[in-house]
Amino acid sequence: MPSIKIKILNEPKELPAQLDKNISITAWNIGYAGLGEKSDFIMDGGKSYLPPSRAEVKSNLFGIKETLLSLNSDVFLLQEVSNKSPLSFLVPVRSEIVALFPNFLAIFRADIASRGLPWPLRVCHGTLSLAKAKLTSSNVITLPHEPTLLAGLLRRRYGLLVSRFAIKNNDKPIEKNNKQWVIANLHLAAFDEKGATRQKQFDAVFAFAKQEYKKGNYVVLGGDWNMELTKTTFTHKTPKKHLFWRIGFPLDRLPKGWKIGVDENVPSVRTMHKPYVRGENYTSIIDGFIVSPNVKIKKIKTLDTGFKNTDHLPVSGNFSTK
Repeated sequence: MPSIKIKILNEPKELPAQLDKNISITAWNIGYAGLGEKSDFIMDGGKSYLPPSRAEVKSNLFGIKETLLSLNSDVFLLQEVSNKSPLSFLVPVRSEIVALFPNFLAIFRADIASRGLPWPLRVCHGTLSLAKAKLTSSNVITLPHEPTLLAGLLRRRYGLLVSRFAIKNNDKPIEKNNKQWVIANLHLAAFDEKGATRQKQFDAVFAFAKQEYKKGNYVVLGGDWNMELTKTTFTHKTPKKHLFWRIGFPLDRLPKGWKIGVDENVPSVRTMHKPYVRGENYTSIIDGFIVSPNVKIKKIKTLDTGFKNTDHLPVSGNFSTK
């Protein structure tokens, strides 16, 4: 089932056994390399199901790879990663990204996977986590799903792709240091009526996260929340009818002491009702991190690529154990 299965795509033998107390993480919805500046998308009010061309997908992927390499993070949490999907003209997006980081652990979970279709029509999209250290364990926390099919065709099986890592601690041997980094790769619903599914997913996410914090672990939730994590005033000319998906993050329900990490100066997403024009498409901040009270947020930076290759921008954070 796409909801629970994890694929280990790369596991180098020479990986370190631990992550440091100070780590850098990038969260980025790469839109299967099909949602660059020239793209619109029908679910967002546009006209297109597919990117403009295969050449455009390959160009987007080239830019995505260059950006990933420039970020130099310890952990990458990527969403909307495709495996030779017809939506990306069968360009091997996932394989090329994994090959880009031969010295990283790579694990993948499909949240959209078609069944019974012949190979050229099969869809396999999901979350990809890359890390510079060995896992102590990984699992999927299933989340509530939408009652309707995406575009009337596919069902997305939502879940947290959870990775656990031992922490380098010079004061204690590894076998006596039971506290871990618990890092969850997250992609919540987007088109649910009035955000009803997202509210249920919020409850499930924090039921899990609070349990991990009670164990003494250091929890980082990162990815595409599909909720506006902070209020923004970025200039736009987008008609209200194309902003139907917007809901605010329920700050009043955030557990006490938990912190949101975003870069308030740079948007992380743009509307897809038409190709991107700066100052015309609505932009907002829905990508970022939420961390447990025992994690210090040292810096958050969103890299402004002008939405050239993706409809989301990469958000990077530096974190440490307190």
